[in-house]
Amino acid sequence: MNEPEKPNKGWGWLQWGVVIVVLLMFGVGLLWPVFVLLDQQACQTSVTNHARQTIIAMKIWSQQNNGAYPDSAFQERPTANQVFRKLIQDDIVMDERIFSSKMSFYNGDGKIGVAPAFDQAVQAGENHWMITAGLNTKSPRETPFIFENAISSTWPLRWFSSYQGERIRGRVWRNGKIIVGFHDNSVSVVDLEKQDDVMVLPDKVMIPKGKTPLPPLKILDIE
Repeated sequence: MNEPEKPNKGWGWLQWGVVIVVLLMFGVGLLWPVFVLLDQQACQTSVTNHARQTIIAMKIWSQQNNGAYPDSAFQERPTANQVFRKLIQDDIVMDERIFSSKMSFYNGDGKIGVAPAFDQAVQAGENHWMITAGLNTKSPRETPFIFENAISSTWPLRWFSSYQGERIRGRVWRNGKIIVGFHDNSVSVVDLEKQDDVMVLPDKVMIPKGKTPLPPLKILDIE
């Protein structure tokens, strides 16, 4: 006598759990590049805003000092950190973290010390930006004013081509980009060009369309 067929109970929670996990992993794999891109765009927006705030602070200082910028207040060539500390000492900037950058090794802790020295402000490792020295309010508007830190301050500036987002000096964003603030208050994400094993600024930055080529720049280094 044949035994009656057992009813088909279908999949249990274990089988369905495996299917759901596989589908989730597949979905995350497809969306991961989108997550990375959105995170980079959010970080770039934050860094761009910091660059604009920094340029505005420099311009405010110049209005109070006959068109000169804070590097002119030093007898010897200062670092970019010293220049930005001057902005805090002169009550132009209250928060050192505008000189920081997400995805950078160089970030302020928000501690600036007490007046008038503010000796804890913009210490070594707390400033992301290099500055062009020797400018004043009459300098060409197309001049690059501040740069994300390069490998060194020697002109022409160079960045690593193989580091994208790592927290090291001279790193670039994905696809070889950096953020540059210009003397006309604009801030741009600039596509660098490959030169040997490093990245450099494209010619269009130093040779503005329809303008006289800009001279080599003197760059104030980070600490």
